[in-house]
Amino acid sequence: MTHLFMGAAIGFLYCQSPALCVYSVAPSIMGAYIPDFDLHYRHRKLLHNLFSALLLTLIAWTMLNRINLWMIPDQSVIWKSFMLGYLSHLFLDALTPKGVFLLYPVSNKSLSAGIFKSNSFLANALLVLASTVMILWRVYELIGEKFLSTVLGLLP
Repeated sequence: MTHLFMGAAIGFLYCQSPALCVYSVAPSIMGAYIPDFDLHYRHRKLLHNLFSALLLTLIAWTMLNRINLWMIPDQSVIWKSFMLGYLSHLFLDALTPKGVFLLYPVSNKSLSAGIFKSNSFLANALLVLASTVMILWRVYELIGEKFLSTVLGLLP
C-alpha cells in the first residue's frame, strides 16, 4: 500500500495541469506497483533493479510512440511518470534491511540502508501520511482554494 500512495504522490507532484493529472498519476502508480510482481520468484531481484526499470520504461515509451494520444500535449509525461513511480519503489525498498539488487543480474550485491523493516506499521503509516500530505498539497496548488472550500469544506 505504501508504494501505491508514494506512486500517487509522485504522479501528482509531476502533474502540470488538473485536467491531465490522470496521465501522470496512473502511470506512476503502475510503475510503483509493478516491481512487486516478482513476489514469488526471485523477489527483490528480478524486477527490483535498474535494468528492469529501464526495460519496462523503454517498452512503455515504444508503445506510446506507436499510438497517437492527441489529447495529451506531451506524451513523454506518461513514460516519465512510470519511470519515477518505478524508481520510487526501488528507493523505498532500499531503505529496508533486505534492500534491493539494483544491478542484478550483473551483480548479486544488495543495496540496503536498513532504516526500517518493510512490515513496520509505524514506518508504513508515516510514509502513507507523508504521501497523502504531498497529494493534498499538490492538488491545492493545482486548483487553489476552491479545493479546500468545495472538497474539504474548510473555508466559508
